Amino acid sequence: MRNSFINAISPWVSQMNRSRHWLAGLSLSVGLLGAALLPTVSPAIAAAEVAPKPQAAAKQVLPDGVYLYGQSAQPDQIGQGYFVFEAKQGQVVGALYMPRSSFDCTSGKFQGDQLSLRVVNSYDRTANPFEIALEKTSNVAAQGNPAFQDIGLQGFQRLSKVSENDYRMLKVCKADLQKQAKK
Repeated sequence: MRNSFINAISPWVSQMNRSRHWLAGLSLSVGLLGAALLPTVSPAIAAAEVAPKPQAAAKQVLPDGVYLYGQSAQPDQIGQGYFVFEAKQGQVVGALYMPRSSFDCTSGKFQGDQLSLRVVNSYDRTANPFEIALEKTSNVAAQGNPAFQDIGLQGFQRLSKVSENDYRMLKVCKADLQKQAKK
């Protein structure tokens, strides 16, 4: 099932490879599977990107916490992509997945108007770059804290309930990242 989907999205992946820019309206499905087709990056680089930075050096976009975003406003919809992640001081660790399929671990950080990630392919363990554009969804400070604004991820909707399975995938990815950092 995954191979036929990859074949169907190959033209978009090729375009993304040429332009190296996030295309407006590009779905998570393209990103989930397209990231596996981009050039390989060493695990040392991926581990280095999630090293904590001094607070003054990195602007924190989201309050620390666990977030779930999806292509659908409803969780666990077959054929829809989801991104569960933990944000901590501007750094992100998470999983990109489609229900009843494998998941790929991610790590990265907020940079300017995008979330820059390294996605580790669950099959061949290669790490690939992937970016998601950020969208300001309101001018009101988040949770009463003027340092944060409500931020969206282009092509995704924020879901309020993080499931046990989401937490399980997140735990696996956090452990995998720690293991890679020790190498």
